[in-house]
Amino acid sequence: MRKVQAIVVGAGRMGKVHSRNLKQIPNVELKAIVDIDQRRASELANEVGAAPFSSLSSAIASVKPDLVVITSSTQTHLPLIKEAAENGAYIFVEKPMGLNSKENEDIVRIVQSKKVKLQVGFQRLYDLSFIEVQKRLGSGEIGKPLIAELISRDPSPQPGIGTILYPGAVYDDMAIHDFATMVWLFGFKKMTLFATGMAAVFKEYKEAGDYDNTLVNVKYYDGPLVNIDTSRCSKYGYDIRLEVLGENGLLKVENVTDYQTFVYKGDSVTHPPYLWFEDRFRDAYRREIEAFVKAVMNDERTFPDEVFGMQVGRISDAAKKSALEGVPVTVE
Repeated sequence: MRKVQAIVVGAGRMGKVHSRNLKQIPNVELKAIVDIDQRRASELANEVGAAPFSSLSSAIASVKPDLVVITSSTQTHLPLIKEAAENGAYIFVEKPMGLNSKENEDIVRIVQSKKVKLQVGFQRLYDLSFIEVQKRLGSGEIGKPLIAELISRDPSPQPGIGTILYPGAVYDDMAIHDFATMVWLFGFKKMTLFATGMAAVFKEYKEAGDYDNTLVNVKYYDGPLVNIDTSRCSKYGYDIRLEVLGENGLLKVENVTDYQTFVYKGDSVTHPPYLWFEDRFRDAYRREIEAFVKAVMNDERTFPDEVFGMQVGRISDAAKKSALEGVPVTVE
């Protein structure tokens, strides 16, 4: 069987995660790493046994790929998706799919007109604990969902690490994972949201008009009520939790770690959390890229696809508008 020919665009943090996972899939041949920083491209290419390139066009001319994985900065996504689609490649793109709803609509048109498939990188949808909540919720085990709480707290990074700061960027870069989880669990239906944020710790966020702490309250018109709590200021490590209260019970995902070992010493009890998302969602990242490769090989539907990415982007845009203007916003 011919191996799937793959290109990864972006040799940063997520480029490394996806390249290393692609390298472990038997039916994939990772042929090229693309990055405008030739040193980064060469370092990752040497690690995974691929060739370095400074542009997607030069890599495509050399490789003729079946799939392209895009992990570069968000402002590059639309032109890269367009180029990959025009060359018949299936596309995996890290979140957010585009910069805004207009770009997302353009991406949907491009992908569907070129008859290629696209998957967006929302790895929580491939985490076994989150999948279990979705299954049990769908089975009606806890009855009608009433209230949901989603918590995402990053360990205090250097401001702007891994993202470009602009007004409301936190909703595109961080809270978007919670918006995706919400849509996956409860659907994309008429909702009104109110978002508020503050830059309480890092002056860089304040100067950019962005926030390091934010709350988003969502009311689905047919239920449930959803509260989304995000912070970039967690001094105790990476913290991801989910809770859904239903008429007949409660579903909960706690903040997990590699091991369930508690250390009791004097008047303290310690239970070290994961330090960062690469560790917490290590297996989910592997599962999502394996699912994408399977879709490419078998010409199957990808999940989450470009329409899902567009819907989640509309919620992110609404949250930005709400926080920046101080008004509730309805999405439907």
